Amino acid sequence: MRVNTLAVAAPPRSRIAARARTKKLKPEEYQGGTFTVSNLGSYGVESFFAIVNPPQAAGAAPPAFPPHRPVPFVSIPIDSPLSLPAMSPPSESRRRVPLLWLLVTVFLTAASFYAGRRSLPAAAPIFFSSPGTPASPPAAPAGSAGLAHDEPSASAPAAGEWTSGAWRTAVSSPGSPARNARLARMIEELATRDPARAVALVEGESNLLLREQLRSATLRGWARVAPADAARWALQVIEPGAHEAALRALFTGAVAGNPSAAVDLARSLSAQDAPDALGYGHHAIDALCDAGLFPLAASLAASGDDRQRPAWLGAAFSRWAEEQPQAAASAASALTDPAQRNRALHGVVGGWSRADPAATTQFVVQLPPDSENASLLSQSLERWTKVDLKGASEWINNHEAGPAMDAGVAAVATRDFLPPDVAVSWAESVVDPKLRSETLVNVLRSWATNDLPAARHYFDSTQNLTPEDRQEIAALLATLGGSPHG
Repeated sequence: MRVNTLAVAAPPRSRIAARARTKKLKPEEYQGGTFTVSNLGSYGVESFFAIVNPPQAAGAAPPAFPPHRPVPFVSIPIDSPLSLPAMSPPSESRRRVPLLWLLVTVFLTAASFYAGRRSLPAAAPIFFSSPGTPASPPAAPAGSAGLAHDEPSASAPAAGEWTSGAWRTAVSSPGSPARNARLARMIEELATRDPARAVALVEGESNLLLREQLRSATLRGWARVAPADAARWALQVIEPGAHEAALRALFTGAVAGNPSAAVDLARSLSAQDAPDALGYGHHAIDALCDAGLFPLAASLAASGDDRQRPAWLGAAFSRWAEEQPQAAASAASALTDPAQRNRALHGVVGGWSRADPAATTQFVVQLPPDSENASLLSQSLERWTKVDLKGASEWINNHEAGPAMDAGVAAVATRDFLPPDVAVSWAESVVDPKLRSETLVNVLRSWATNDLPAARHYFDSTQNLTPEDRQEIAALLATLGGSPHG
């Protein structure tokens, strides 16, 4: 038997580890060993089973334990004859002695393992920074008591599909969307009870697409019972390019487990990480709205600072208005801060007009006079025009004129999607002479570029242009090749 000292074994081990991290390690470089020691314990994983790769005899799976109580766990494939060839072959008696020794070791270490667990306080949650480097949990900000470590939520899902046998059966079956969806359901359930084991299974998956699906499922399950711990893992371990998907899953799970805790988590993350604060809030708002918790989403949006609040309010009230427009409109109108109210109303109009632009327009014209009314009206009218030009035109022709109506109609009349004859008709309905002439100038500029004869004919017949605007359009038509009468 060849025995290497640590000094001899360390350099090749470092080279192999470096090649593994860069994904350049070949199978023949790690096959043919006798014994494997897993390093998942250094990541804080406190309970897992080492995978024994035949013809190796055994594998050690030392979990994460306090320094004064290290308890290794040894696992061997007792029922597999392929674990024996690593032993010396000369005689059957020489095989039995090492095997008996290994069996006794398994028994004793298993007993020590469970005895140690029963005598120790609850282990701290796992934290990660980068592969191979343990990380300490970030300190909770002031005012975020309870976020440093979460207690399991009473709404965590009950045991269902997950069993070790069911997992092994599903993993060994041919890949398919249905198989992958079942794996995701199982690992989401496992993550509510044993997130460390779920993480170990996810990170051991070689299929990158399936790994992403299982990561999201793990985060949904974990965040149901311990959202702050799940967030640390998502932000410290998962590569930046996958953070968006991870945050969606994180907040979806957190809202399913405890909506108030999800709101607290969004606020805590935003306070700790100002550059990404906007994104945390948006993911939390989306998850709350997906669950139908619109008032809570609006409350979170209103609590943001001056940089976050406008976008959060727009997103929350837009989602709310898509499903419950009257409730969203009432809540937005009741806001006492003018800036918040206007931002919320823009969100309401944006969401409601996607569902019913005619009703949205009727709501806007009934709002109390405000400087934002014209912008709100143009927003709803534009949407209405795109889906029902005839209905929107009839409403404009029959509706009472006013300053907000003038400004809203003028804004939509200059949009490129309107036919020129409709655009000039809307422009002529504007009561204010100066605004009416300015709107016609904008319409004629576009019209002359696309259909010069028709634009020149209208120019010759209209009396709705001021002298200055008429002179400007006459010069434009002459440049484009027309000879209009001034």
